[in-house]
Amino acid sequence: MNGFERHAINHSSASSINLWQNAPDVFIAEKLFGLRGRMSPAALRGIEIEKAIVRVLMRECDIETSIGMAIHSFNLQTALQGGDKIDKERECIDPAVRIGVGELSQYGKPEFAADGKQNRIELLCNGEGWSLPIVGYLDLVYPQHGLVVDIKTTLKAPTEMSDEHQRQAAIYRKASGNSAVKFLYLTPKKAVWHECADVDGTLAEIKTILTRQEHFLRQGSKEELAKLVHFNRGAFYWNGNEENRKAVYGI
Repeated sequence: MNGFERHAINHSSASSINLWQNAPDVFIAEKLFGLRGRMSPAALRGIEIEKAIVRVLMRECDIETSIGMAIHSFNLQTALQGGDKIDKERECIDPAVRIGVGELSQYGKPEFAADGKQNRIELLCNGEGWSLPIVGYLDLVYPQHGLVVDIKTTLKAPTEMSDEHQRQAAIYRKASGNSAVKFLYLTPKKAVWHECADVDGTLAEIKTILTRQEHFLRQGSKEELAKLVHFNRGAFYWNGNEENRKAVYGI
């Protein structure tokens, strides 16, 4: 039995790979103990911006209505939190949606799966004694343009893609056949486009990461593995999820 089978892990994803790389203690809490953390205000903001843009591109409603729906949904999900941080995230929604629609309108309507949801992709990673699908979901697919677009919302536009986004982009590019994969970074002030610079090299790195992860997972039970990883109490992943942290690590 390989390490993934031992812990009933039947697939991976870019977010799971990045979580393992950045915070193995949180990976264990979420993937082995099943204690998934609360979504951050920034993540909620990003989801609402993307939904608002899609509604306009699909001509379900006008941009003003869509922005209003996004802000209303964000307010409902953060009603008990409040504070300057929440206000700052909320203020990003309106301008980012307008900029995103302006960037993407040139491509027309994106294509979604038959059920109306995001298109699912799968890439099989084979190692020594193990095989694991890497699964992802594409934000916007434009077959007529040979283009896949992933929307990222941020307070500051990056000058280059992070390692985390490079991994995600490489997976999407490999699984998307001949389509180009571009990441659209939206801030309240501007839009920036980026692509993965080295798909093959990044995929090789991903295989190395999963190989080391599988070897680690073979070493013991989830309780035993929790004692082996570096624990970072100050990691932002634990913000708002202190109960999960205490349940696994007692701290």
